[in-house]
Amino acid sequence: MTEPSIEIEYLDDGAIRLRKGAWSDKVPRSQIERWADHYELMHRNNSNAGYLEMARALREARAKFLL
Repeated sequence: MTEPSIEIEYLDDGAIRLRKGAWSDKVPRSQIERWADHYELMHRNNSNAGYLEMARALREARAKFLL
């Protein structure tokens, strides 16, 4: 069975919704970098590659906001 990919949705209120399978998080635009840092810390503490994947997805989504 294949792992679901991360879906990124840009919301009208300026937030980003990340979704992977049944899990989702809504991140305010002003907090994207903070959340990405938190996911990286969780990855370092738990060795769960999914956290690092979320941090990268958030940073990529943030970069699109800046274009």
